[in-house]
Amino acid sequence: GHNNCKVETRMASKTTGSVVDVLDRVIGLPKEEDDSNNNGNRSQSFIPSAKWGGAKPGYVFRTSEEFGTGYHLENNGSHPRNSYVTTTTTTTAASSSSSSAVAAGRENKRARFDVSRDTTHVIPPRASKNNNKKPTATTMTGDELLAEAEAAISEQTHASKLIELTPRGIASGAQSLERTMHRNQLLRAQHEDDPEKFMMNELTLNDEIVSFQAVAVNVWLYGELVEVGVVGSFLTLLNHENSDVAISILNVLVELLDPDLLSSGGDDEKSSSEMNPSERVRNMGLLANAFVDGGGMELVSSNLGRFDERVEEDAKGVEDALSLVESLLDLDRTGVLRNARENNHQDGSLSVVSCICKQTTFLSWLFRRIEKEVDSEVPTATAAAPVSPAVLRLHASEVLSAILQHEDYSAQRCGDRLASLPKYKSAFDDDLDEKPAAKADDGSEKKENTIDGIEVLLMAIAAFRKSDPQIEVECEFLENVFDALAASLLREDNVVDFVNAEGIELMLRCLRQKVHAGGGALKVLNFALSGSARDSSGSNDAYIKACETFVNAGGIKLLFPLYMARKSAIPSPAACSEGGSSLAKKGKHNGGTVSKRAKRAAHARKKWLMEVEQNSINIMYALTRHIAKDSEYDAHARLLVKFVEDDCEKCDRTIELCQKYDEKARIAEYQYFRSDEAEETEKMGMDIELGALNAKLRGGGGTFHRSCAILSFACVGSKRCRGHAMDQLKLQGSGLSVIKLGLTEFASLLSDGRQKSQIEYYITEI
Repeated sequence: GHNNCKVETRMASKTTGSVVDVLDRVIGLPKEEDDSNNNGNRSQSFIPSAKWGGAKPGYVFRTSEEFGTGYHLENNGSHPRNSYVTTTTTTTAASSSSSSAVAAGRENKRARFDVSRDTTHVIPPRASKNNNKKPTATTMTGDELLAEAEAAISEQTHASKLIELTPRGIASGAQSLERTMHRNQLLRAQHEDDPEKFMMNELTLNDEIVSFQAVAVNVWLYGELVEVGVVGSFLTLLNHENSDVAISILNVLVELLDPDLLSSGGDDEKSSSEMNPSERVRNMGLLANAFVDGGGMELVSSNLGRFDERVEEDAKGVEDALSLVESLLDLDRTGVLRNARENNHQDGSLSVVSCICKQTTFLSWLFRRIEKEVDSEVPTATAAAPVSPAVLRLHASEVLSAILQHEDYSAQRCGDRLASLPKYKSAFDDDLDEKPAAKADDGSEKKENTIDGIEVLLMAIAAFRKSDPQIEVECEFLENVFDALAASLLREDNVVDFVNAEGIELMLRCLRQKVHAGGGALKVLNFALSGSARDSSGSNDAYIKACETFVNAGGIKLLFPLYMARKSAIPSPAACSEGGSSLAKKGKHNGGTVSKRAKRAAHARKKWLMEVEQNSINIMYALTRHIAKDSEYDAHARLLVKFVEDDCEKCDRTIELCQKYDEKARIAEYQYFRSDEAEETEKMGMDIELGALNAKLRGGGGTFHRSCAILSFACVGSKRCRGHAMDQLKLQGSGLSVIKLGLTEFASLLSDGRQKSQIEYYITEI
């Protein structure tokens, strides 16, 4: 029994020893041998071996210049203990003082054994924490974290999300968008101070939004977008804290609501072949109405307040917002929104312009953007910038002109006077509290929370009162400002503010300088003095006051040379405009034939001269219409004497204009009766005579009627003018009956009121 115990003890100790040896080999420790054996094994400083033959305690397998390849005694070389272990992490032994010194001697490089090649590779260490230190998530702002994540995503091969262009695919995409949106809201609420937690989710949210851009090729799917709630999600996301999300929404809506899709229907074969134009209009109207009725215009207006045009992405967002409003205005003007409501038996809602004027301060933002000087802006307005401030200013003027030309604004169904617009407000403004009205020097309240739109437009024009625009963008901007100002003067309240702001004097100054702005000034004066045809039964006091101010400011002296078509008095178009180019003046030829550019320039020049002539005639008629014998500044006598002086040459010019435009009107009427349009009108059972009258008026009939009224004013007011006119008409084989016929036709087109009564008086007295 005693012997058995010894055997078991030896076996246990042997087993325990073998386990320890195995562990030692795994972690790289030498066997615990007696000193004699250990010294004996280490007496040999190098054991040659061409290949790795397994671990040997106390030795390192490497290649040296002294011995070659083999096992080197550990203390004999410069390698630290256990450096033969094939690992990429720093060993515990390397942390000792002796190993640190050795490692420093080897330039802090680590050795890694490559079993496949039986060689040792030197791997450079990782960068020190103190070197090239990058900011951590706790020291970076939210914008920096988001920019870093976007840069990392852009470096990877990122596949955009694709949406299936079927009703089922739209529904699936809507559900995915809703889930991502709710997830983003939850993450933002939970990690409000840690943007790193939700920035990847917002990149996913952006992909979800952009995926709906593909639906633009299938207008027949627009109804699904409304039905499954995609439009509602878009409206919610326009209020998102991250402006980039709102910018993506605006970009997608611009693609979806492009009016050009009504003619093309998209690129999808089903859309092009199976959908008729009425279905396209209906689907486009459904989407547009859902956006407008859901408060989309107010959200678009509010987002403009947080976009910084100095940032490239935000400048693109401003451009998309203006493009979206412009598209909605086009759809509303062509009746797309109204037809969609009628087809779906919906009650009549507000027009886009009514929503803008009643629910938003978008008009004030447009005036503020127009007022901003391009030269004083930061240097983002370079050629490298995709959207320059000058282009944004031009686009803002285009949208403003479209809004003010809408019938809802000109008929005073919506909107305030331009001189007292409320100051622009945004839901994203930090301070929405209005400032109390301050007291002016005269004791009256000074309006701090309003914008004078009339003054903004006049200041924009005043910059070009002495010089022409130098580039095409400036030229187009000036034309848009003139169009906006002229359209606003269809409202009598704006005419009062225009006269009080000395707008007539500024227009006359532009005419005196004969610059490009003179052409637009004539148009503005035409609207300021003529008024709206719808107000023929009104008092027209504002327009009477404007005509008297025009005469008192010396307008007659500038008007009659233009009326007489004196070339020296006609304002010249700018060189940057098509009508003012050298091609229009000289008629450049290429190989004996006129180039297309020269033809376009000549046509533009002819159109410019035609507009100057027609505006001059309209202004002259407005003076004869509104100025009475009891007018201020003796305006009636001063106007009438101009027709008598110089042997009644103004009467000769008026007779010439009557004959010229009478002939044009008759030719236009004749061409209409011979056109296919007349045949189609007759087949549809519509009144062909009404179509012919419309063609006649557009061809010159309206100008003919006004020229007859001008001649009647001179003939009724002066016997000398009447006798001279009768003699001239008799020489040409005609008589006053032609003038009476034109006046009779003119009176038949007018509604009852002062204007019609005046024309009937001319018919009786002439």
